[in-house]
Amino acid sequence: MNIPKLAAANGAGFFCFWLLVLYAGADHPPPPGFLWLLLLLVLCALLATWRVPRYIEWHLSGQQRHLLRVLLEGFSAGIGAGMIALLFSFSDGGYGGEPSVTPTEIDILLWLAVLGIVGLLNALFIYGANAFIANRLVRYETGR
Repeated sequence: MNIPKLAAANGAGFFCFWLLVLYAGADHPPPPGFLWLLLLLVLCALLATWRVPRYIEWHLSGQQRHLLRVLLEGFSAGIGAGMIALLFSFSDGGYGGEPSVTPTEIDILLWLAVLGIVGLLNALFIYGANAFIANRLVRYETGR
């Protein structure tokens, strides 16, 4: 099983999928701040690539409570990405998005909660897809 190639494919797929989602939701042409989102997306794709070997190892070894760890990692990563995006949006001394929009504390908490859930779902999908692939490859390699 070539885990580094599998991890790289995961990172590339993650990047491409979320690039399409972000581009679909952006103004056309995207504003200059879209480049910051791309840098954040690269960071997230690298993080996903880095975790794939560990997820496969946890799955194949039957590590206890590994699914809970996957979910917590995903939730934490989503909140972390949300915090980074917030820091970039407030870095100019005010809210860097639409000038007529001033988010409240509840808006910010909702933003972080939603991104935490999206991160959790991403981690769950990455884990599930790689567990499935790992099982198939192990069966193939052992001839069962």
